[in-house]
Amino acid sequence: MVLLGAAVAANHEVGGTYGWNAVSTVDYTNWATTNNFQVGDRLDFKYNQQFHNVMEVSQQDYESCNSSSPILTYTTGHDSIELTSAGHRYFICSTPGHCNAGQKLAIVVHCRHDDNESPPQPDHRSSSPSMFLNDLSLVHVLLCYIVWHELFI
Repeated sequence: MVLLGAAVAANHEVGGTYGWNAVSTVDYTNWATTNNFQVGDRLDFKYNQQFHNVMEVSQQDYESCNSSSPILTYTTGHDSIELTSAGHRYFICSTPGHCNAGQKLAIVVHCRHDDNESPPQPDHRSSSPSMFLNDLSLVHVLLCYIVWHELFI
């Protein structure tokens, strides 16, 4: 049985050793360009919860640093966010002045693929459970392709 998506997911510590804060020398835009985000990966935000938070926002709210209508809010100081779908994701800190000072992150999540993985082989047994799993994997690949096509073409 061959399944797609067997590649190991990565954990991305946002800001590296500096973490998520407004006073570091981290350029989160530059940091994002040095990482390859794929479906199944995780973003790990580490910060002092007395001074910071993480809000997932729309592109428009990201660009204007508007925290009034977040998609999700995280406040633990060690938030791990799974990247469950391909597309653009936007994060800001809602502490006044922090987003405008650069404490914001925009990423593009790509469909997971493994260049070393061989293509799936058809399973010709009519009642095989693996046939169902391979069909689901094919659906996943097709959905990722459609999202990628809409984002980049």
